[in-house]
Order: sequence, then structure tokens, then C-alpha cells
Amino acid sequence: MKDTPLRRKVPRRPALKNHLLLQLPVELRETLLGDADYVELPAGPALAHIGDAIAAAYFPDGGLLSLISEMTTGHHIAIAAVGAEGMIGIGPLLGLRHFAYSPTTLVPSHGYLIRTDRLLRAFNSSETLRGVVLAYIGGRLGDLATAAACNRVHSHRQRLARWLLVATDKARQRSLPVTHDALAEMVGGPRHAVTAALKQLSAQGAIAHRRGRVEILRRAVLVDEACECYATAAKLLP
Repeated sequence: MKDTPLRRKVPRRPALKNHLLLQLPVELRETLLGDADYVELPAGPALAHIGDAIAAAYFPDGGLLSLISEMTTGHHIAIAAVGAEGMIGIGPLLGLRHFAYSPTTLVPSHGYLIRTDRLLRAFNSSETLRGVVLAYIGGRLGDLATAAACNRVHSHRQRLARWLLVATDKARQRSLPVTHDALAEMVGGPRHAVTAALKQLSAQGAIAHRRGRVEILRRAVLVDEACECYATAAKLLP
């Protein structure tokens, strides 16, 4: 894949941190990474858009990407977040060739782009790789089921607290460079509801909210404010 302003190849690869790749035997992992590109993704732009062909799978070594679903009403809703625990571009392994969502970088990321044809050949021939990927897909399905129920019954404050905890867990940092619009996409609510929830959590000393950034100050308070869905989601993280 060619470099674009949204994606820059990195000549030297740091120590591998992607949880899925680390579970593979060294020989299989090296086969997958043999001609993979190691890239950096800046915050903001989408890695791909809905309807784009899935030419490669992305295995983050760090950072955080949000999977955005776009409604015909113009609403954008985040359906999941992916960090070094997972991958983006599962579709071809399940017979799907195009993105059904837009993967958008929330926290600057770096990781491996593995061509779909190479990944698919390895998936079909390796029971080990199938086991690792299918276990991850099962966890993702659990995440989606939990999020669907959460968005139906829990308050904006509870959902914001849950999302901030999950996002900082996956990004492996206590500060997130996220805009109001990104938070509204995560929570699945209007900006004014997100503003009210941010003010409530700030007043309790759980977070500090500055323009374009949220910092976790008292994680225990945030855990208390989150719905029980966070405990469920946390069990699925490595």
C-alpha cells in the first residue's frame, strides 16, 4: 500500500506490542510480518471509509482507533474502540470484503499493515491463527452486545465514565486527546448531554477536562460512576 498524508511508513520497528501477534508462534508471526508495512497514523483522519475495499488488516502496537458507523441522518456513532489488544480489517476472514464502518484514529497510533491476501492464506492454513482471531472476534461480539444494552438503559454520565475507562485501558495512557464531537460519538448522545456529564465527573474530581483533552485524575471515582458494563468489558481485555 502506498504512503498517504494519513499514513507514514516507519523504517525501524520497535518491540512488538500487539496482543494478537504476540500470541502466535515466532515462525508464523514472521511469515505474516515478512512484507508488512509498519506505519504511523496521526490523530483525526480515518484509516478507511465505509464501503472501501479491505486491502489490508491493521494490527496496532499502540494508540487507539474508533470504529464509526454513519447514519443516513448524519449522525456518527462509535461502535467500538481498538488498541494494541486487537486488529482492524477482520471482514475478509469472515467473507466480507468492504468496510462497514470508518476506522478513525483517536490517539496517534502505530502498527502493522498486513495485506489481506497474505492474512487470509495464513488464516486458512493455520489452526493456531484461526484460534487466536476467532477468540478475539468472540470478545468483540461480547463488547457489541454489552454496548447495545448499555446505550439503551444507562445514563450519559455512566456511559461516558465507561468509555473513558475502556479507552484509557486500550490506549494505555491516562490522558486522551479527544474533542467534544468524538466524545459525543463515543457516548452516543448529543453534545449538551456530554457537556453535562463532563461537568459532573469534573466536579467529583474524577477527570480534568480541557479543550480537546480529558485527563483521568481519580480512576477509582470514575469506576464508581461507570455502569456495570465496564467490569464486563474489562474482563475481555488482555
